[in-house]
Amino acid sequence: MMENRPPTTVAQTISEAAQLLGSSGIANERLTASLLLAYTLGVNLIYIITHPDEQLTEEAQARFWELVKRRAGGEPFQYIIGGQEFYGRDFIVTPDVLIPRPETELIIEQALKHNRAPSPLIIDIGTGSGCIAVTLACEIATAKVIALDISEPALAVAQRNADLNKVSDRVTFLPSDCFSALASDSGREKADLIVSNPPYVAEKDLPGLQREVRDFEPRAALTPGPDELIFYRKLLNESPDHLKPGGLLIFEMGYKQFPQIETMINTQRWEIVEVARDLRGFHRVLSLRLRK
Repeated sequence: MMENRPPTTVAQTISEAAQLLGSSGIANERLTASLLLAYTLGVNLIYIITHPDEQLTEEAQARFWELVKRRAGGEPFQYIIGGQEFYGRDFIVTPDVLIPRPETELIIEQALKHNRAPSPLIIDIGTGSGCIAVTLACEIATAKVIALDISEPALAVAQRNADLNKVSDRVTFLPSDCFSALASDSGREKADLIVSNPPYVAEKDLPGLQREVRDFEPRAALTPGPDELIFYRKLLNESPDHLKPGGLLIFEMGYKQFPQIETMINTQRWEIVEVARDLRGFHRVLSLRLRK
């Protein structure tokens, strides 16, 4: 796209890239351009800001403009650089996994707030990048985690994240459709905590999502199909078979889904511990305790 460009500076390059990104509908175009250039050069954002007159090599320009072209085409920034921060830690992300969202950090906060077990056994349903499983293993040094996902490529990314964050000795990854990998093991110890960020976007709502999400993130991690509540029914109905009495079930919800999910809860079986709101005020994470 931009081969054999004349010598140009950091500031000139960012201005030109920001113009292209802005015209392509990318928000925060100048910051995005600066971050992509920092990634290209292997430096931090402060370096970019403090070296506006530095000349870029042709090789650096070529690599940078290839990244800009991808972002202008709608590819998420996190996939381009191959990473995303979650709960203060770095995670590898690829198009095989959903990009970790800030609101999902509420699951971590709720788990740390309400867990009573000193050395909890945790099950993570639909682990994706492993951000929840790995973070809980990092935050609770005595925890052991079983992380399940139907996608083998996602599990490979999650394993890399466990290695990156040095908790691979305490997190076990298994291919599984919801609880299926655990169903035949009746002798397995029951969990103190089950967590999940399941697919919850209705299939009919996919066209209305941002193109970065709709066109690039894995469809199976976004939507379960026409019935967006199917995984919540599974979690509510099947978790008691894998959870100790008094154990916790904590999961993320779509911003409008709590009223529907609330009607599905058997209050003789489950106690509602907390309904946590995200920064926009929406009901986002539900914490339940299995009655003894």
